[in-house]
Parts: sequence; C-alpha cells; structure tokens
Amino acid sequence: MTQAGQQRTALGKEDHLEVDGFRIRTWESLPSQPIGTVLMLAGLTWGLPTLRDTLAQQYRVIVLELPGCGTSAVNTRSQSVPELAHTMARAATQVGAAPYTLIGTSFSAHVALWQTLQAPDQVEALVLIAPTALLSLVGPLTSRAEDIVRRLCAHPSQAPGLADLDPASVVQEHALRQRLTGGQHDAEAERRLSEIACATLVLFGSADMLVAPEAARRYRARIPNSNIAFIYDAGHLIEAERPETLVNAVSDYVARRETFIVGRQTGMINA
Repeated sequence: MTQAGQQRTALGKEDHLEVDGFRIRTWESLPSQPIGTVLMLAGLTWGLPTLRDTLAQQYRVIVLELPGCGTSAVNTRSQSVPELAHTMARAATQVGAAPYTLIGTSFSAHVALWQTLQAPDQVEALVLIAPTALLSLVGPLTSRAEDIVRRLCAHPSQAPGLADLDPASVVQEHALRQRLTGGQHDAEAERRLSEIACATLVLFGSADMLVAPEAARRYRARIPNSNIAFIYDAGHLIEAERPETLVNAVSDYVARRETFIVGRQTGMINA
C-alpha cells in the first residue's frame, strides 16, 4: 500500500493499491481485536458506509473500489467480468485478506461471484446483495443519472441513503457494467454456480426493478450451501432504502452462516 494520501477516520484508513495497472482505492478498519476478515467490493455503494461501519466494529473490514467506479479513472482495460474479478482477487492477496467473507452489491456482486469461482480457497463465505449476474433487467445505457437512480429504489423519496450517492458515480458504474456485460444474463456464471462450496447468502429487495424475481430461485437451486432472502418493500439498492434491515441480515449471516435464521430456503425479511 502507498503511504502518501492515507486518510484516517474514526473506524478506518483510506489508501490506494497499484494492481494490474489500476490505482484501486481502499479502506481498512482498525479494530483492536478483529474476529475475522470481511472483504467488500464497492462501486456506487462506496458512499453508503452503514454496513461497512457496522461490521468494522468487530471485523477487519477491507473495502476495494472496482476500477472504473467512484473516483477512479474510466476503466477501458478490463475486457470481461472474470478479468475484473481476477484483478480484485490479486488486490485481496496484496492486502493479505485471505481467508475472508466476500461481499458485493449489484454489479460488484457479479464481480464477487466470479472472484469466488476463481479463488475459492480465499473465500470462506459469500454475500451477494442484489447481484446482476443472472436475469438482469438493467436495459440499455442511459447517461441520465436521475433515470438510473429512479430505478434503484422502490420509493426514492423515502430512501435515506439516496442523497449520499454521487450521480456521476452511478452513471460511471452503469457504463462499466454495460460495456462488460451488455446488460445480458451471464450464462457461464450460472452454469458454474454449483462450484461454489462456501456458505452463501443472496439478498434481493422484494421490489427490485433491475433483476427478475426468478433469479433468486436459480441461485438457490444451483449453489449447494445457500440462503436466499428478500428484504420486504425494498428496491435494488437496499442499503440506501432499508439500511438497518440489510445490516441486521448481513451481520447476522456473517456471524452465523449455516445457522442463519432464514435457513436453506427463500425467506422474506421485514424488520
């Protein structure tokens, strides 16, 4: 990690890594006695720290910003989601994260899925929040941030975290996702879901407008050790709309895994 440009907050330190020609923004928590490591891949969720800060109280939390998202330069280097996932796995190795619980949201969950397939020995548990890998309904690219943001939440006017999103970052991530996926269903990722051996939680908002409801059934049917949960009356960006419910579900799963309350089924969470 570089020494220049480090920024400390009450819970952690922001820095950068140099990996595969990318300058990747990082954040790492500083707990005195961590009980494990959580690696979070961030895109548009960088500005939504509720989940990160909650987990950082007990875990060593490392956040890696996807190249081409947030404050980073436009990513024209990565040619596929698996290639981008390989870069993130190398970044995780560089910070000495393994073994870790891996968490991603939306497009970063798609990347996390491939990272787990490529580096299974590093990932001891996987949390996919509204992953766009299967049956995406993202649609054609638009440069209007307000049009994208409107589809992220079921009730935009009532989403407490929506104001914290940088519209430019939203458009930037959407552009990267469209370039690498074309908004298409990832058939290869679906075919390989059965290879994921670690405990896996897949969370969707019950009113998600960017992923077809059928996607949840496919994850449950193909990932052997999986739990599927829906957050009631939430859209795609759950952390902006139902942050407390999301934090409770994810933190409970990270701590309990196989004994998670929803169990080996599809469940609805309304808390």
